[in-house]
Formats: sequence, C-alpha cells, structure tokens
Amino acid sequence: MKKSSYLLILVFVFISACIGVESQTKKSFKNTENTIALKDITSHDYDLMGAGSQLESALEDLISQSMFVITQENPKYILKYKIMGYKEGNRVTRFATFGISEAAHGRLEVKAALYEHGDVVGQWTVGSWIKGGVTGGDPGSLFQQAATEIMNHLRGDFH
Repeated sequence: MKKSSYLLILVFVFISACIGVESQTKKSFKNTENTIALKDITSHDYDLMGAGSQLESALEDLISQSMFVITQENPKYILKYKIMGYKEGNRVTRFATFGISEAAHGRLEVKAALYEHGDVVGQWTVGSWIKGGVTGGDPGSLFQQAATEIMNHLRGDFH
C-alpha cells in the first residue's frame, strides 16, 4: 500500500510538471483571408429548416478541419445554401427490402453558392441519396455526403 501511494504521488508530480504554455501579446492582428460565414436561406418549412440545421452542423465539422475559419464578423467569404428537397425515407423499409423499394430511399438536394465581397465566385447543386445498407442506412449520412461534396467544391479546381 505504501509503495503504491508513493508511485501515485510520483506519477502525479511528474505528469503535472511536463505541461505548460505561456503567451504574451504585444500587438494582435486579424487574419481575414480565410474567414467564412455560413448562411442558411432555406424556406420556413419546418422539415426543411431541420435539414438545414443538420447540414450546417455537418459543414461546421468539415470546415473546422479545413483552411477556413468560421466567423460571423466581417468574413471574406459567405457560403449561402438552401435545402431544395429533403426526404428522410424509411430506414426499416430500406433494410427489409435491401434498398430495392424506391419509396424508402432518402434524398437531399442542396443549392449552394460562395460569395466573396458580395460577388458570386462559385455555385453548385448537390444531391445525396441513401438506398440501403447493412442497417438500412443512416439518414445523417445524407448531410455528411452533401457537406463533403460542398467542401470539395470549396477547395476549387484542385480536387
């Protein structure tokens, strides 16, 4: 018991002493070259608004892993998107019919445009669908697929 308590204290002291950071700011600046704002212009239909917020969450996750920084204050770029159509489909039916039943398929259609200082620099229509899968397919993957495709377009002609 005595040895384990000494070992625990030693480990605690050693780990806590190995981490630290210090910063002094003499002059700050704002890097606005890669700032982007997201703007959902989906209609006020409840189902489409819910889909718009799910797409925004998927976009935020991917943008946080890119060169862009999301901001609402004086962004260089604004990504406007509108959910044109959304149908979640029926997961149980997709699973039961192995994706054969078209009535069970999930679909998402999005129009997106990238603006730089008020001018359109890119415009896309993105569609994603889900037809089946081992567990009937996750409707959340519709938004992940659409967000990934939009991010591919944001990279420009380099993909």
